[in-house]
Amino acid sequence: MFTKKIIHIFNDDKFIDPAITLFEAVIPNVSEYFILKSKKDAFQFITSPLVKRLDFEDEVEMAQFYKTIDSNTNRVLFLHALDKIKQEIVLNTSSEIIKVWFIWGFDLYSNWKLLRKNIYESKTKKYLQIKRSLKEKIIFNDLSFFVFKNKTFFKKILPSKVITILENRFATPYYKAIHLIDVVVPVIPDEFLLVKNIGIHPKFAPFTYGCIEDLLKEKINESVLGRPNILIGNSADPSNNHLEIFIKLSKLDLGERKIYVPLSYSGNAAYKEFVLEQGKIILGNNFVPLLDFMTLAAYNEILLSCGTLIFNHVRQQGVGNIISMGYLGAKLFLNKKSPVYSFYKKEGMCIHSIDDLNNASLQVEAIQKNEVNRSILFNLYSREKVHFKIKELIKVINSIDKRDA
Repeated sequence: MFTKKIIHIFNDDKFIDPAITLFEAVIPNVSEYFILKSKKDAFQFITSPLVKRLDFEDEVEMAQFYKTIDSNTNRVLFLHALDKIKQEIVLNTSSEIIKVWFIWGFDLYSNWKLLRKNIYESKTKKYLQIKRSLKEKIIFNDLSFFVFKNKTFFKKILPSKVITILENRFATPYYKAIHLIDVVVPVIPDEFLLVKNIGIHPKFAPFTYGCIEDLLKEKINESVLGRPNILIGNSADPSNNHLEIFIKLSKLDLGERKIYVPLSYSGNAAYKEFVLEQGKIILGNNFVPLLDFMTLAAYNEILLSCGTLIFNHVRQQGVGNIISMGYLGAKLFLNKKSPVYSFYKKEGMCIHSIDDLNNASLQVEAIQKNEVNRSILFNLYSREKVHFKIKELIKVINSIDKRDA
């Protein structure tokens, strides 16, 4: 039995409506859904009638929100992506309230310096004017953090100025906030180890933002085996490492294939313009950028024309697309440095490395391999399995007694 009230804190994002549907199906009427959105702005993605607006720019409204939360500690905070505003919420609410962090990706890799340095490939780094990380620099950063984590000991032997420098570097609001997190919910289980390496010890819990039945709807029995077109990346964020893939593909026989590149989500205007420019120069008429937000139905129509998906992310990203396309039979090319690549490899899926991208590897995958991928993905992300994950998440929360802290 679950007797607590769940307070969800979301941003206005395309994943939220499906998440609300899932929670209400498994644990109805125990959640309040707050969307961080200024009163000046209309909702872009969310249509659920259950959501409440929380204007983070209104100090009076935020003060009242904190007061309401702290008035009853029989609540749980579900923080969907730990951006700066949600970090403030963690730091400004009672330590007696259980706090659950749903990792989205950017909130782990972009906020933590020791992970952020390695999410870009060489040509993308050059565009971003990021110097290639030298081995010595990596060792220095890791050693600095080791000293910071053990500063109680090192205060006895190091000058106070050194300790102050390290505190300014690592003791950020983000670092302080994640030390108050009780439960971590990663997209890929391997990410839990990355979190623990930061020096915190939360509990692990599972969750997935959508199930295959809802992601694909009436298209669930379709197949993209042999379809000619290619999907590259999932957003306009530089972590897609677009340029490296454009150059690789330009050396292949693409024929009349369309190379679809979603650019309507995330990223900034300057990088988007760079990708548009380079896509046209390098890929010519094969390049088809997707610049406007599309309905799920319209987006699925494009996906159904793509027999190949290429994601060059080093960090976890675009898993929803990988699930949908993998289930439909697309050939999947991922960056082998990504935890997503290693996770699905361990699960037994047929996943290809971007290093192996060539004319031969673009040929149609065997039907047997597609059936293996489809079976594995359904076992991981069917509605039944996703509902089970929510039940497991609730069990983890019920196991926590903040009085023991």
